[in-house]
Amino acid sequence: MKNFNLFIVIILFVQVSFSQSNILNAESPKDIGVKTLAQLDSDDEAFLEYGFIDDKDVLFSKTVWEIIDLNERVNFPLLYPTDTTRVGQERRPLIHYLIKGIQNGDIPNIYNDGKFNYPKSLQVFNNSLVDSSYTFSGNEIIETFGSPENFLRKKGEDLASYELDYSLDEIDEMNDIDFLNYQGKIEGLTYKYLNVNEDYRVSKFSYNQVHQYMIKGVWYFDKIQSDLRYRPIAIAPITSEIKDKDKRVELVWIFYPDARETLKDAYVFSERNSSVRKSFDELINKRRFNSVIILEENMYEDRKIKDYMSKNAFMQLLESERIKEKIRNFEHDMWSW
Repeated sequence: MKNFNLFIVIILFVQVSFSQSNILNAESPKDIGVKTLAQLDSDDEAFLEYGFIDDKDVLFSKTVWEIIDLNERVNFPLLYPTDTTRVGQERRPLIHYLIKGIQNGDIPNIYNDGKFNYPKSLQVFNNSLVDSSYTFSGNEIIETFGSPENFLRKKGEDLASYELDYSLDEIDEMNDIDFLNYQGKIEGLTYKYLNVNEDYRVSKFSYNQVHQYMIKGVWYFDKIQSDLRYRPIAIAPITSEIKDKDKRVELVWIFYPDARETLKDAYVFSERNSSVRKSFDELINKRRFNSVIILEENMYEDRKIKDYMSKNAFMQLLESERIKEKIRNFEHDMWSW
């Protein structure tokens, strides 16, 4: 009995020292959230590796795309806090860690789509987080010179030194992504000679612009373990565009295994018990969220549910539930006969 009590005390101590971020030992407010070397050493744990799964050991698999709606209360841990000035530094939303991981290089590869066909550069990603646009005054200034390029030349800028000296024909032949990059660089140079807020405005991405997450994952039946398992493959935050708040876009696609190293040290706030936290990696792998299937892989070029049930949202929801039930029933049917 004495050993059991000692075990309980040790567990409670580990939880408190792990999750309270030194608040009980702080001698001043600046010490809150600063862990000792011993705490940092004990927290430096590797995430649980997936392990190798041989294709011949997979009896069944199905890839699905799901939407995690952040308006649902059960999904709030993925959304909040959106205003980080009102909480401690240890509390940040999922989007914070994803952006930080990408910008720090901890998440090395990012994409424009969930099938990883179109890589996305870090520069393009960073540009999508900031929008600068001319005001009426700024447009008038640029129009007096005919174009931003002429404006820069009048200011003495050598566009060739920036590798931006293109002819009109070359600009016309650019694809959409290259043209947007070119246009962004040209406009960025003009801002050096204009007054912020008066001639142009700068809008920055904020955490409350995240409305949903799209997650791609694989359900598979492992005959070695004899159970149905889930593996997240990719994740994408769905956000409002900075230019058009009513338009929603997939901000970036991330190959989920690349994000695990970042998310294992990012902890979810628990409303029930603040001394016990789980990492975002644990939350996603254990599917501690509510979601709706919008697409399962299919022979019709992976069409979405809304493409063949376009006029009835209720029927789309029922179709999503039907796909979920079909996947669950595979494991059930393995043992029910």
